[in-house]
Amino acid sequence: MPDFADLRISELLSSRLCHELASPLGAINNGIEMIEEFDDSMLPDALPLIGSSAKLVASRLTFYRMAYGSAGNQSIASFGDLMDLANAYFEESRTSLSWPDIPIVPEMPDGAAKLLLNMLPLAAETLPRGGLLTVSLDDGAAALTMTVSAKGVTPRVSEECGRALSPNALLDELTPRSIHAYFVTRLALRLSTRIEIDDDTEDRIVFTVRVSR
Repeated sequence: MPDFADLRISELLSSRLCHELASPLGAINNGIEMIEEFDDSMLPDALPLIGSSAKLVASRLTFYRMAYGSAGNQSIASFGDLMDLANAYFEESRTSLSWPDIPIVPEMPDGAAKLLLNMLPLAAETLPRGGLLTVSLDDGAAALTMTVSAKGVTPRVSEECGRALSPNALLDELTPRSIHAYFVTRLALRLSTRIEIDDDTEDRIVFTVRVSR
């Protein structure tokens, strides 16, 4: 019997991406309707709404093109490019990003930048009320250690995402909400590593991966 696992994963990732774009696209549509209904009198209110929403759509599309698409495997030329992608993605979010003391990484292992990009939304999902994501790197001779710390009010990994983070996750149990956790886990496995989760602190969850050179 044919294995339709790849089709199932594609469907769930598409559902998640559409959900990410639905809100800002809806705001653009609302702005256009305001102009059509009230003519030029609503331009001062409608144009900023349309502009900010269009910017949000563009940043999310660019982010997920690199995070989910094949382009992300090698197209991120530098760590600065990675930071720009992530900062743009979280610009309108209740969750902010911090990059303290990031070392200069001459060359990230293939696939490491894409894995780190995907770790950011994974960590952000543990902060439903918003919070702070702190990214740190330890560029060792044998491995690059990448850490994302999520700090906020009672952060938690949901039960369904927790199951999806298991290397033995069942495809039939995945949902559009948990597919990202599954996808990140597979990216890590492809690099012969795993995502370590430390949730022993009340207000912080730390995600760590070590990518061999």
